[in-house]
Amino acid sequence: MSEDWADKIAQQLLSRGLIKTGICLILGAADTGKTTLTGALAKYLARQQPVGIIDADIGQSHIGPPTTVGWALVDSRQVDFSQLAVGGIGFVGDVTPVGHLLQLTAAIVQCVRQVSEAARLMIIDTPGFISGPAAAALWWTVQQILKPKLILAVQRNDELSDILAGLQSLDLQVELIESPPRIPHKSPQDRRSYRQSQFIKYFRDSRLYNISLSNIAIQPGRKPKHDAKVPDVGENKDVFARKLSRESLVCRLVALRDKKGTDVAIGVIADWQQGDNLVVVKAPELDIGQIRCLVIGDVTMDIASLRSQRR
Repeated sequence: MSEDWADKIAQQLLSRGLIKTGICLILGAADTGKTTLTGALAKYLARQQPVGIIDADIGQSHIGPPTTVGWALVDSRQVDFSQLAVGGIGFVGDVTPVGHLLQLTAAIVQCVRQVSEAARLMIIDTPGFISGPAAAALWWTVQQILKPKLILAVQRNDELSDILAGLQSLDLQVELIESPPRIPHKSPQDRRSYRQSQFIKYFRDSRLYNISLSNIAIQPGRKPKHDAKVPDVGENKDVFARKLSRESLVCRLVALRDKKGTDVAIGVIADWQQGDNLVVVKAPELDIGQIRCLVIGDVTMDIASLRSQRR
């Protein structure tokens, strides 16, 4: 049902010539069909040119692992999200935008810049974060930075009215789209199970890496797990590292970032050996020598059952 709806909407939008180049931003609550519509649009648009899909739904990621904004290129008529090659990721550090609006905005912008080198047309699929002043401020800021050519507002009733009240006053092309009525609602348990399956898939061929703390910068997460004191911004790195306890860091999800500020991969801290000035991280295969920064996220994962050999 939702696939037929998405195909119909996509063809209508294309027939009106609304999507040719630039950015198409899709907004809507959870379970309204945003991802299905993204795939349908990419399927038709890729017949003429490469299309970049940016998946900013950090809690229910289809491109890249949860906690990240991921992107991929589509250059054929088939759009199977599970088969798309991930072009890059931007780490947000949690599975919800709440408390991470700056990180989410930065990750989206980073992905847009990367996609723009390979495609003149991109579609941004967003999380269902639409309620309250914080959500309105987020999408106001995102559109101010990115200047999308088209905003697709997918809603059941008028749940996007607060956000659109601000956006529609600008010189923007905003299209209201009625969500299909029979989209099944995912329960919180369904969402947790999906995230877990995506993490398992991402870390399937991972291994352990030893990283010297003397060779990298450390960017703290938003909320320490146990430590009451948060290191001051700009504090000496060695002093900062000493304040991060092993108890607070083991099993934390982290981003592995290179000297250009690009997130190469995400990993899980398996051990924090302060005395040896060493952190052990489980991550997919990568050139660990290019990593210059460890960004500590706000999600923990159980890695007790994972088996790997340290490098």
